[in-house]
Amino acid sequence: MDFRRIKIIFILTFAALNLYLLSVLLEKNATTLSFGSESTTLNIEEAMKADDISFPALSTDQEKIPLLKTDKGATLETDQSKLVNQTTVFEDGVLFSTLSEPIPIEIDAEDLTIVDRTPITDFILQGNVLYGAEYTFLTYLPLKRQLVYAQVANSIPIGDSTGSITFNLDPDYEVISYEQTFAGVAEVQGSSRIVISQKRAVEALYLNNQIPSNSTVRMVQLTYYRTLSLSDMDIYSPMWYIEIKIENAPVEIRRVDALTGSIITTSSVSLPSAEAQIKAKTANSSALLLEEEDSSQTDNALD
Repeated sequence: MDFRRIKIIFILTFAALNLYLLSVLLEKNATTLSFGSESTTLNIEEAMKADDISFPALSTDQEKIPLLKTDKGATLETDQSKLVNQTTVFEDGVLFSTLSEPIPIEIDAEDLTIVDRTPITDFILQGNVLYGAEYTFLTYLPLKRQLVYAQVANSIPIGDSTGSITFNLDPDYEVISYEQTFAGVAEVQGSSRIVISQKRAVEALYLNNQIPSNSTVRMVQLTYYRTLSLSDMDIYSPMWYIEIKIENAPVEIRRVDALTGSIITTSSVSLPSAEAQIKAKTANSSALLLEEEDSSQTDNALD
């Protein structure tokens, strides 16, 4: 009887000891994982600096963003007749326009930055661009002399050129033409989803060899991109739009899926044909954002 009691005591004691050791092990693993994640992040930042990659302060905040659905009821093709003082041609979902009178833009001669965008803003808001109030300024590409505006949906710009206006400047920095796409009227679909942070998006690019040495990450913007296109509607998902500047080279545009962290490599809009550009009499190259997506695409882009 005493032997059985001693046996039970030993069993209970060893069980308690095992539970204690297990809890210590789990706690240690959790601490190690947390430290490892932070250490990895710091190592990536140090590695980027060692490669002479400059970047702004990157947020670690993770927002909640919903998917969007856009309808294809409103089209640029049917409404282009409303435009005056410009010659327009519509092809493959893109509206090409050549202005009757150029619009002068003030440029800083030293660093080739836009000093004042007011003339363009006035031109848009005065009804010279279809659905103009739905677009906001996104970026300026100095070597291509292009100002890019993006359609806003759910207070977030569309960054894949399915909803954009690109103004082309001549050598005198006067706007002479533009190309426009319109995604349609947008509405929220389902509940919001957590997106990766700015920092994680940039790290994903670096780890996938998408940021060259001696470059500058000059913009990290949360946007939308089209993930599904049907005959009557499109679906849009959150995306990080990232610009990389290399000295004496066109700005390189990278895109990261904000839900999965994967690198987006496929274009969602085809580049316009040369025939359409000739018809529109545009003096510059097509100004879709995807022209500068990566180095190989830049080599093959239209000049």
